[in-house]
Amino acid sequence: MSLPFYHHLHILGLVCVFIGFGALLSQESSRTAMKWHGIGLLISLVSGFGMLAKMGIFKAMPSWVWIKVALWLVLGFLPVLARRRMLKPGLVVLIAAIIGVGMGCLGYMKPAL
Repeated sequence: MSLPFYHHLHILGLVCVFIGFGALLSQESSRTAMKWHGIGLLISLVSGFGMLAKMGIFKAMPSWVWIKVALWLVLGFLPVLARRRMLKPGLVVLIAAIIGVGMGCLGYMKPAL
């Protein structure tokens, strides 16, 4: 598969993650929100590592990749904080949006940290 295919798949996964966050705000069914969120996380993880392999940097991953992996884990844990009422759902979505922008900047600029 080509690099643009992985890139589009990666964006699709992240859209699914944020659909899950939006469904979390609607509070209709947290189960539906978690399904969207989990499927999106899986798609973005697999396609992200596929892109790294296509770019040839999978074996010696730079620090920006590790930062993105850590932020990916935070994105995965945020809905748990909302479901347990540790954070308000609106705050969780705001934090997720900030993390999403940060991850996008890291992926786009690929800084040498």
